[in-house]
This record gives sequence, structure tokens and C-alpha cells, in this order.
Amino acid sequence: MQHRAAALMIQLALTRVSIEGESIEAKRNSDPMTRILAVSRAKARASDTALPMTREALQMHGAIGWADECDIGLFVRKALAVANQYGSALAHRTRFARLAASV
Repeated sequence: MQHRAAALMIQLALTRVSIEGESIEAKRNSDPMTRILAVSRAKARASDTALPMTREALQMHGAIGWADECDIGLFVRKALAVANQYGSALAHRTRFARLAASV
């Protein structure tokens, strides 16, 4: 259990760094292409992290995760709804690759 939790913490830390890097890039750079690339990179990373992280949390907590008394089920449903909002991870990776090749 500790190893699984540690792996999740690493993924969460990498996602936070990606999102923070995007926000710093958006504030610092006025070039729209650089901002678009940073947003796509952060969105793809966040989408890739949200679903496995919530599913793993549900697995670690067992059946109580789906109970209404526990917030884990709520987080899983929210991750399922938000992961593809504004484009899926695959769409953002494709966009990033296409735009990065043209820069």
C-alpha cells in the first residue's frame, strides 16, 4: 500500500509542476504559441493523472469508496467528467506535437 501511495504522490507532484510551469509561462511570455503549447502539455498531464489516481484511491479504500459517506466516489465521478473537458489528453498531445513541429 505504501508503494502504491508513494507512486501516486510522485504523479501528483509531476502534475502540479506541469500546471505551475504553465501558469508561470503564461504570465512571463506574451507569445501565444508558447502559451498554447504549455497549456496543452499541462492539460494532457492532468488528464493522464486524474483518472488513474482516483481509481487507485478507490481500489485502496475498497468498497467504502463507492459509499455516499466517502468522498472518493465523488472524486472518481468528477475525474471521469472533467478528464475530457476541453479536449482529451490524446487531443492535446496531438495538438502539442503538431504545433511544436511548426515552431
